[in-house]
Amino acid sequence: MARVFVAPATAGGAADRLLAALAGAHAGLLVAAIALHVGGQACRGLAWRGVLAAAWPGVTRRRACAWHVCGAGLSGVLSARGGDAVRIALARRQLDGASWPALAGTLAVEGSVETLFAAAVALVALRFGVGSLALPPAPLLAVLAVVGALLVYLGARSARVRRMATEVGRGLAIVRRPRCWASCVLPWQLAARVLRLGAATCFLLAFGLPAAPAVVLAACAAQGSGGMLPLPGAGPAAVAGALMVALPLAAGHAVDPAAVAALAIVQPTALTATGVTVSLALLAGLCGARTPRALAAAVRSLRAAEAPPAPEPATLAP
Repeated sequence: MARVFVAPATAGGAADRLLAALAGAHAGLLVAAIALHVGGQACRGLAWRGVLAAAWPGVTRRRACAWHVCGAGLSGVLSARGGDAVRIALARRQLDGASWPALAGTLAVEGSVETLFAAAVALVALRFGVGSLALPPAPLLAVLAVVGALLVYLGARSARVRRMATEVGRGLAIVRRPRCWASCVLPWQLAARVLRLGAATCFLLAFGLPAAPAVVLAACAAQGSGGMLPLPGAGPAAVAGALMVALPLAAGHAVDPAAVAALAIVQPTALTATGVTVSLALLAGLCGARTPRALAAAVRSLRAAEAPPAPEPATLAP
């Protein structure tokens, strides 16, 4: 009879510990973490404004920041790419002569520092012994190089691809102005990274978890993993799973599993709920919607504008 009650008792104890960890979270630190996260998104919006201004000088900081925060806030229920489509759709409605390829070029520039930051996090994680680095096999690299060269060759002969490349180059205008990029884009991107690290630290401390550098970096990497799944609504679940795996590994010692589980529940849920609330408020302001019905109509019109027009058949130049 003893074995019959072992599993329920164990499960009940784990549930009690989880509820205790949730109830014992520090409310002030949670509010600070959410505020720092939203502040980081605003800084990224200001960085994107610097990229946009190189091609569309008339764009204002308020508009660009609102477009970015609106898209980023909805990425939790859509996906990272869905959030990018939202902000591109918003920008395309108000920027004269803006095209999908040109705006996609601005996203590529803005994401360059994100890629560098992810690489830096990976290198620092290796320094702390979290994971290992393995280079792809040489045959795979050779195949990728050949395929890339073939695509470039075929693209150079296609009139439609050349037109698209010209538009993308228009969005990359900031690259041809390195001083402007260093003064109007890079500082805001670095500020966003610092605020994101601060938000991760506050989340960890709110649940009594260690905030060592390796743990903070692991939490940031887990937060970024939400954008890897291009499925609507899958981001928060991916973040929760990554936190459950990465934090104990990064700590290098035993941590309270109930506290980790509570963090994995609260962090993505709180950030998603905050992002959706802020995004809907911004969308209502951008579209002039004063009633729920008007806001729903604005969302429907935005969804219709998110998909780029169907491309024309490609023609090869003689």
